[in-house]
Amino acid sequence: MIKERVWLMRLKPKIIKTGFIYLWLAGATAFASPDFSMIGYAAVSGDSVTKTTGGAGGDTVKISTLSALQSWADSREKNTTPEVVLIQGKISSDTTVTITIKNGANISIVGQGTTGELEHVGLNIRDYSNVIVRYLTIHEVLYPDDALTLDDVRHGWVDHCELYSKIGVGITMDTYDGLLDIKKGSCYITISWCHLHDHMKCSLIGHTDNANQREEDGQITVTYHHNWFNRTSGRNPSLRFGAVHMFNNYYDSIFDYGLAARDSAHAKVENCHYNRVRLPMATNKFQDTSSSNYDKYPGFICESGNIFTDSCGADSILQSGCDYWTSQTLPYSYDLDEVSTVEATVKAYTGTGKTTTGTISQVSQQTAATHVNKQLSIKTAVQLSSGRNIDGAEVYSVNGSRLNAAGIFQTNRIQGVFIVKSPVKTVKPKFRSWK
Repeated sequence: MIKERVWLMRLKPKIIKTGFIYLWLAGATAFASPDFSMIGYAAVSGDSVTKTTGGAGGDTVKISTLSALQSWADSREKNTTPEVVLIQGKISSDTTVTITIKNGANISIVGQGTTGELEHVGLNIRDYSNVIVRYLTIHEVLYPDDALTLDDVRHGWVDHCELYSKIGVGITMDTYDGLLDIKKGSCYITISWCHLHDHMKCSLIGHTDNANQREEDGQITVTYHHNWFNRTSGRNPSLRFGAVHMFNNYYDSIFDYGLAARDSAHAKVENCHYNRVRLPMATNKFQDTSSSNYDKYPGFICESGNIFTDSCGADSILQSGCDYWTSQTLPYSYDLDEVSTVEATVKAYTGTGKTTTGTISQVSQQTAATHVNKQLSIKTAVQLSSGRNIDGAEVYSVNGSRLNAAGIFQTNRIQGVFIVKSPVKTVKPKFRSWK
């Protein structure tokens, strides 16, 4: 939320106002990178872990073959030494292989740049604490294995990953199993900025309706934010027993259902955009009142600020349970994006290689000003014509790298977002403002 007046000014190619830091938007309307820091349950203290850090502080192991990945996984059993694995390039298998990493703690599995890829190779992480998976593409892992499974993982962060399979002729519900399954009491988990697409059974939370599982899976806590669910069928996610907070996710072309809360599970859904979703949210989709198991009970969905476009179906929410959500059950701070910007933001920044500046033509000037003030703490945002020459200015990329100002402004073909600290003379511009 903006707490001070933000000026967004349009300047003709004259001289810029002195003494301020400006944002230069060349070409199409754009905004500074969103906040990609860890948000949600993964950042919450618990179980003697103050925050999910993965393998931070440990050695880095570079892996580019399936055999090396399997050997590393074997070495991590009953191992708590911090370690970072860097997946280099594409690791593939002719038949589906699942790499199991179990009984340990303190690892990060990170794709290098945009090249970290597992084809027909799934990851099963279980009985583990303090896990980070980032910048990784995993695809086409055949049934009964999952692309990525978190079983009894306590403190986990899955960020900027792309998970997918195939849909279409010849693909059935049993061709693939889950893309991202979270089970066996996994807690303090955040799923952020991921692209999950072209799959039937997307993301399962809690694996059984059996009442004996209630105690363990009742501990499940997961945050999903800024994820893109695209061309999937069901389980987006399907939730049993635990608690899930979802905000600023984008759903597009979901053939069956978005979120199903079941078995008395609780979900809080805020400022998500549902586009062409047959059944966006439901508490009773799998309810069986004659059952002797826990599926005889519906779930709870507390929803607010969501939008539904292009022939979405109606929700089926029998009970909201909004009083469940308190500072104890949702013990972290977060900022909601305006729901009208969610589609553009999520499309620009989900998946691998998307943690730097993006260009989003649909974003309004007001939204751009909001992002500038929130993410960069810049009081003044200026849209200049590309090719404007501001000799003597200090110019930086949005990640803080100093750039050559003369080189940037020599061409009108430049596209991007830059921070400009200008020492030159003053001219009073025309402006519009928003509070």
